[in-house]
Amino acid sequence: MILLKISYKLRAHHIAQYEGIFAERTLPLIREHGFRFQGIWRTIVGDAQEYLELWEFDSVADFDEKWRKLMTDPRLHEIFEVTGPLVESENLSLFEPALPGGNAKS
Repeated sequence: MILLKISYKLRAHHIAQYEGIFAERTLPLIREHGFRFQGIWRTIVGDAQEYLELWEFDSVADFDEKWRKLMTDPRLHEIFEVTGPLVESENLSLFEPALPGGNAKS
């Protein structure tokens, strides 16, 4: 299992607009492409308006294949035209389990 972590910040006056677009346009597109999207979180203590998304993949190859397909979807580019200016300090990281059984669910 591989996890993709995407973190970014929004300015306070963009939160409602961004969350609306994510719920109405981005999330349905993610689901249509068959991703195992674990969810989106925002800080309640710490850096204001920081967001975190977690995505799960079987392997790096699985990530590469699915991510490339999503990134070439013209509907995603239409979404990015609106949300791109709202997002700052975006960071993407891929994680693998550090210990055997590290991905076991309790």
